[in-house]
Amino acid sequence: MNRFKMILSFFSTIPVKNVQFIESELGKGIRMLPLVGIIFGCLIGGLFMLLQLLNIENQISAFFIIVFYIFLTGGLHLDGVADTCDGIFSHRSKERILEIMKDSRIGTFGVVSLIVLLLGDWIFLSKSTVFVIIVFPIIGRKIALWTCRMSTYAREEGFGNQFIIEAKNTRSLIVFIFFTVLICAGSIVFHQFEVIVALIFTYLIMIAVIKRINRKLDGITGDVIGFSIEFSQLCFLCLVLIGGKFI
Repeated sequence: MNRFKMILSFFSTIPVKNVQFIESELGKGIRMLPLVGIIFGCLIGGLFMLLQLLNIENQISAFFIIVFYIFLTGGLHLDGVADTCDGIFSHRSKERILEIMKDSRIGTFGVVSLIVLLLGDWIFLSKSTVFVIIVFPIIGRKIALWTCRMSTYAREEGFGNQFIIEAKNTRSLIVFIFFTVLICAGSIVFHQFEVIVALIFTYLIMIAVIKRINRKLDGITGDVIGFSIEFSQLCFLCLVLIGGKFI
C-alpha cells in the first residue's frame, strides 16, 4: 500500500496521508501507475457529468477538464513534454540534448509543443463521451509503463532508471495486459468500438515514437516518460474521434 501512496503522491497533487517516502521502493510502484489513471479518470469524469447536469457547453466543459487535470498532475507531465520537444527538435548530439532537457528554461519548441498539446486536448475533449474522458488518463499511464518496459535509461542516475527496471518485470506486463483487456471490455459494453481501434493505433504510434527517441538518446529520461503520457493521450483522443466517423 505504501508503494501506491508513493506513486500517487509522486505523480499527482492529491493529498496522501501516512506515506513513507523510500527512494529505493519508488520505482517498484511504477506498475501501479494505471491505478493513478483510474483515480484521475473517475474525478475528471465526475466533473464532466456535473458540468453536463448544469448544461454547460462542451467547449467550456473541456476547458475546465484541462484545468482540473493540470491541477491533479501539478503540470508535471507538461514539463516533460516541453523539455523533451526542446531537446529532440534541437537536432544536437545526445549529450547536448540531455543538457537542454535538464535546463529549467523553456525554448521555442517547448512552447509550441504545449500550445499544440493543450489546444488539441481542448478540441478533442469537447467532442468526447464520458467513457472516453474516464479512460484517457488510464491509457496515458499504461503507455508510460510500456515506454519504460521497451527502453533503457539515458542518464547515469535518476528515478527513471528505477521505473525502467521494474517495468521490465513480468508483473508489470500482467498489469499492462489486464488494463488493456479492461478498457476493451468497457468499450464493448458501452458500444464504443472506436475506442479499441484508437487504442491499437495509439500503441503503434507510441512504439514508433519511443523507439525513435531511444535511438536518439540511447534510452529515455523521466521527461520522456511524462511526454509519453501526454502525447499518447492526445493521440488517443484524436483517433477516437476519427474512428467514430467510420465505425
